[in-house]
Amino acid sequence: MAGGTQIVKRGDLEIRIVRNKCIGAATCVVYAPSTFDLDADNIAIIKNGDWDKLEKIVAAAQSCPVIAIEVYEKGRKIYP
Repeated sequence: MAGGTQIVKRGDLEIRIVRNKCIGAATCVVYAPSTFDLDADNIAIIKNGDWDKLEKIVAAAQSCPVIAIEVYEKGRKIYP
């Protein structure tokens, strides 16, 4: 997967990773390991399978030093 934005929606929740902002700090993986991982280029990706709870996903987004993760709930941006 190249740069650009990865967008994954599940139910009322949508997560976006602005991949060309990501620096591979991996704090998102630490905070929400069931939701985020790094690809072969050390850029964050959204995982398949069961995600972490919303609180962990938001904490992961908040931990990103370059604000590359956006979280939406019911179409409303909740972070950043």
